[in-house]
Amino acid sequence: MQINCYHCVHVYMTYAETLRALYTELARTLDARVVAAKMYQRNALTLKELERIQSLRDRPVKAAETLLNIIMKQPDAVFLCFLDVLKCSEQQHIYQRLVEGGYRGQKHIFATSLSLYYKLFNIQVVIIVISRL
Repeated sequence: MQINCYHCVHVYMTYAETLRALYTELARTLDARVVAAKMYQRNALTLKELERIQSLRDRPVKAAETLLNIIMKQPDAVFLCFLDVLKCSEQQHIYQRLVEGGYRGQKHIFATSLSLYYKLFNIQVVIIVISRL
C-alpha cells in the first residue's frame, strides 16, 4: 500500500525547506554521528551513508551537513525517522526546534499534520509486515 496524495507531497516540500532554512543552526548543534547510527539501526540509512558520516568524526559540522543533505534527498519516512530519533535522544531540543518552535517563530505545516501522517506510515509498515508473514 502506497500513500499518494497532495498533502504528503506538501509535507515533503515543507520539511526540506525547513531543513534548508535551519541548515547552519542544525549543522552546528546536531550530533550527526549518534543520530546517523540510530537511523541506520532503523534502516533509514544505508551502511555506506553511515560510514561516510562516521568517517567525519574530527569534523562534526561537516558530518551534520552530510546527514542533513542525505535526509533532504530521501522520502518522508526518512525525515520522520530523523524526527523520532531526535525526540527519543539527548537531542530533543532540536526536535522541538524543528516541529514546535519553527523558523522565525512560525509553525510549519508539517508540524500540524505530522501525527496523522506518522499514523498512516505506521499502518503502512504494519500492512507490509503482515503481508510478508
